[in-house]
Amino acid sequence: MDKTPYLHLLLNKLPPSANSGLAEILGSQSEVVHLDKNEALVPFQSKQRKIYFVAQGSFVRNIITSNGEEKTVMFHTESFCEFFKAYDTIFFHQATNYEIKANEKSVAVTVDYDFLMDWVQSDITLLKFYSHETEKLFSTIDLFRNYQLGLTSEEYLKWLYENYSFIFQRFSSQNIASFMGITNVWLSNLKAKLTI
Repeated sequence: MDKTPYLHLLLNKLPPSANSGLAEILGSQSEVVHLDKNEALVPFQSKQRKIYFVAQGSFVRNIITSNGEEKTVMFHTESFCEFFKAYDTIFFHQATNYEIKANEKSVAVTVDYDFLMDWVQSDITLLKFYSHETEKLFSTIDLFRNYQLGLTSEEYLKWLYENYSFIFQRFSSQNIASFMGITNVWLSNLKAKLTI
């Protein structure tokens, strides 16, 4: 299957001044993965040292609790947290305690982390871009956590609606309730209160 259209989507996200040889390198060093809904991109207990880019569709990151229950901790779409990696594998050399699975029919571009880091360190423009995207992702995760801890469930739901309304259009109520740390019934009740 031709991966060129998906690589173009990735290249269009990168700064235009990035090393011109990157397109050719990515062509040979990347993989395009097509997934059906609920198919795992990063399986539980994975040790994949890759960077992922959401080219099409959306993904849900679920931690797996000690009793085997899934709890949603992050969402990824083509324009929200679209670059991600398995942090525990890359930085701590441990298997993941979560999975990242397709929320719908989706496509991801994967690149080996170590290869990409070697390339990025030789190109200051890409290094700045990588640092900015990493900082943006960590800031977003921190922002979500801070608001979740600092607001009531109703206030948090309102904040999500006002700032990240696409989540309610793309992801299931079950995932959103899990992400908020509440039940589906409580989420439904809160939604009813907000729309009155």
